Amino acid sequence: MASETTDCSPTEAVKYISELRDFVIRGSTSVEWRVGQLKLLREVLQEEKEAMCLALSIDLCVDEAQALLFQIGCLFGEIDHCLDNIAEWSAMKRVNTPMVLQPASSYVQAQPKGVVLIIGAWNYPFVVTFGPMLTALAAGNAVIVKPSELSPHAAQVMHRICSRLDQRAVRCCLGGVELSTTLVSQPLDHIVYTGSTRVGRLIMAAAAPNLTPVTLELGGKSPVVICGGININEACRRIAVGKFVNCGQTCIAPDYILVERGVRDEVVAELKKVTTDMFGDSSQAPEKLSRMVNQQAAERLQKALREPHGGHVALGGASAPPGTIKEGQRYVQPTIVVDPKNDSLLMQDELFGPVLPILSVASCDEAITYINSRPKPLALYVFAPPPVVDHVMQSTSSGAILVGDTAMHKGNPHVPFGGIGGSGMGSCYGEFGFNELSHQRAVMYRPLFPPSPITLPADSALSKILWSYVTMNRTQAKWLKRAGALLLAVLFMLVTRKLRQRLFRVGPGLNVEIDFEDTLKSNASMASDSPSNRRTQPAGIEIVVWS
Repeated sequence: MASETTDCSPTEAVKYISELRDFVIRGSTSVEWRVGQLKLLREVLQEEKEAMCLALSIDLCVDEAQALLFQIGCLFGEIDHCLDNIAEWSAMKRVNTPMVLQPASSYVQAQPKGVVLIIGAWNYPFVVTFGPMLTALAAGNAVIVKPSELSPHAAQVMHRICSRLDQRAVRCCLGGVELSTTLVSQPLDHIVYTGSTRVGRLIMAAAAPNLTPVTLELGGKSPVVICGGININEACRRIAVGKFVNCGQTCIAPDYILVERGVRDEVVAELKKVTTDMFGDSSQAPEKLSRMVNQQAAERLQKALREPHGGHVALGGASAPPGTIKEGQRYVQPTIVVDPKNDSLLMQDELFGPVLPILSVASCDEAITYINSRPKPLALYVFAPPPVVDHVMQSTSSGAILVGDTAMHKGNPHVPFGGIGGSGMGSCYGEFGFNELSHQRAVMYRPLFPPSPITLPADSALSKILWSYVTMNRTQAKWLKRAGALLLAVLFMLVTRKLRQRLFRVGPGLNVEIDFEDTLKSNASMASDSPSNRRTQPAGIEIVVWS
């Protein structure tokens, strides 16, 4: 890999903020400039593709196929989506103006917020860092990118990529906790953070004194609900893909399964089969399965497996003695644990690794009760017949709900991606991210003529009429609007009739009658005449004038 870039000092990072804000205030981030930056970013990503794959291989032991499919390829789709829609998203949108404020015209302008700080995560370093960055650029903002120090090789590549963009609007700062702490306490215009709920709370607290808005993409324990009457084999295959990709270190990975008792044994057997088909003898640390990010993360999961969790280990589960995991290995077997205790470590915090608990429930209602007793998850996955799906959808709350698959909604730029409650707030991808990272400014034009009926003191007869209008109930307002529309229609008919009379008037006291029958006869006789006669005879409509 290329030579390393040194960390950015907190003082230097603070200096960047004022420089970036000046660039945005000058109105330099036009739509044309944004398009140019996004196209340049696409070119640089293409050039650095191999370096990105290598960095992911070193930091997370991710093979090239997984890196391209899950970590890098989606960025190109997000850039293209922004390029296809940026003109429409950036245009002023006309909206209605209430009758009482007429004459006027009203609009909504998507205005750049200013300087956006993006704090990335280590598990999908390029996606969760460059994804929000390209959305912020599409909205006309300047950005400070702070990659995670836990994926250092990916951070170096991100710094090199950012240095190819316009440095007046894009800065990448490498560093650790001290740098992040300094940045989030500055008077920024928006903060985007991807990571744990614990750190998300700290960032909100640091941003509060400056009233800096935040977008938090956190995590939590995303459940899977499985009921009978479905294709169990295909459901288990899709669950295994969503769970074990990136060694389970995915914010929207299935964290545990709630399965009806009648199909539990079948689900456990199928999950064991598809997992073994994917990874073979998982005790041998297969190359197809990536590794935990560091020794601490691996030992955290091993500790949860060593404790008396009360469940049955159906697959994997081999635990190393405390302190024996080497930093270069960081391997945890794909593990399935059936019916662990609710107070076990497996069922407390987000697992964020290749361990999948399966809990038996008597019915769908019991599964719903269990889900609603816990913090709202980032995602909820349902494998059930349509009536059960509808019931779950109406009875639960989550950042997203996906029926028939896991994690795939992240690849759709047309739907929002974000959490609710403890799993986060806001969205920073696609059109929803564009609106999140823009200030939706109200714009209204009112002509100086005619004089405004609203004046002070507000005790005139016209003011009282206006007051009566704005305070009437919805039914009264609806009928008033209908009466107004009817009145306008009558006025239009009268005006139209008057104009027609004026248009066909040929003299004082005279009216006009059009004789269509004589006109047809005249046209027929013209057809039988010679060409010379046709040139001299008048053609058209016969007009009879009478008083």
